[in-house]
Order: sequence, then structure tokens, then C-alpha cells
Amino acid sequence: MIFLNMMRKGWWSMDIKQQIEKFDAENKPFYMVDHEDGVYSLCLPLSFLSEEYRDFGQEAFNQYAIRAGEPVTDGRFYTHGDGHEWKYVFEKAFEGEENLKQITFDCEAGGFFCYSRDFDVLAEYGRRFREICMKEQEFTELVCSALSEDRQPVEEEISTEGMTPFFSAVAELAKDKGFKMQGVKDGALTLTLKGEFAVMVDESGGINYHPYDEVFDIMQEVSELRKSIPQEDIAQGMQMNM
Repeated sequence: MIFLNMMRKGWWSMDIKQQIEKFDAENKPFYMVDHEDGVYSLCLPLSFLSEEYRDFGQEAFNQYAIRAGEPVTDGRFYTHGDGHEWKYVFEKAFEGEENLKQITFDCEAGGFFCYSRDFDVLAEYGRRFREICMKEQEFTELVCSALSEDRQPVEEEISTEGMTPFFSAVAELAKDKGFKMQGVKDGALTLTLKGEFAVMVDESGGINYHPYDEVFDIMQEVSELRKSIPQEDIAQGMQMNM
């Protein structure tokens, strides 16, 4: 009986492996992964796509930027089209579907990743989503619809009055680069990007951050600011609360 169960398990594993190979071959640049713990993932590694699929789907996000009156790039990176925005588009594509509740997301700036314990559900969503992506006009309209929705409450503009010179300088630097200031609490300045936590800076210049490319861009500048501005009493940096 044990041998029979092992055989069955082995055949099942092979079957899943073959299904993944078939999915990957038919749905590039998306691919699936069996994590061998009952969880499967659907992946689109935006930062590591092959030359053939470089900028896959990007034109739709560029069109959204144009319609919104925003620059397509900031000189180095596209304004729209990171993994978080792909998540919004995926959710919009299958909005209201019961099986969407079986999908979880762990996206980042450089990639779109979602997970499920139901292989068939995830594979079917992957196939359907790629079909949509391949229809240029349909995908563009979907992207524009998804990104035009307000996904975060409007962030109130917070004054830098009462902040230490260092926090004020960091806030101005970040604002110029598209970040928004959430406020100062417990001696740390919190900044958001695209409505989500991005970086927290304390009076020593120490940084906790989400690995957005944009955060990496300002880290050196924050460090230089800390060196150039005399350090104030940390208590002063705690005057403002979020």
C-alpha cells in the first residue's frame, strides 16, 4: 500500500510538472512554479524578461501615463508599469469572480507574482490574463481603467513646520522625486510612494525601506544630507505626529 501511494504521488508530481512545462511553453513570458508545499505561483519577472519580451505590456501603461498627462518616463524608469500596478490590472480583469479569492499576491517593483493552492485555478487565470495582454487595445483600456481608480485615500499635504532641518530637507528631496510625506512619529519620518509605504528615515540617517527602485535612488542623497546638516536633538524630530 505504501509503495502504491508513493507511485501515485510520483505520477501526480510528474503530471503537475508536465502541466507547468506546457503552460510555460504556451504562455511566455509568464511562467508557473510548484513550490512543493501545496502552493503554486504565477510569475512575470518584469526586470528580467528576455530580449524577445522586453517591455511586455508596457505600451499600455505608457498610454495611461499620456492620458493622465504624466511623462512616460522620469528619465530613467517608466512612470507606470511596475509589479504593483500589474496586480491592480489583474484584479480589475477578473473583478467579481469567486475564484479570485483563492489568489494571493506578493508583487514588487520589478515583478508581478501571485499564488494559489489550486493549480488549475491559477493556471486558468494565467492563460486568460495572457490572452488579454496580447490584445493591445483591450489591454490598454483595461490598464487605464484599473489605474484610474482611486486605490488609496487622498493623502493630505503635511507641513514641514516644526521639523528638524534634516527631516525638512529629506521631505523636500523626496517630494521632488514623487514621494509623499506621511509624517513624523517616534523620531522617524515616513514617506510613501504610489500610496504604499516606501521609506522611513530616523534622525541618525538610518533607513528602513521597501525595495522600490526609486528608494534606492534617493538613499545616497539622504546619506549626504545627514552629513551636511548638523544633527538636532532627536526630541525635536518627534514634535509632529502622523
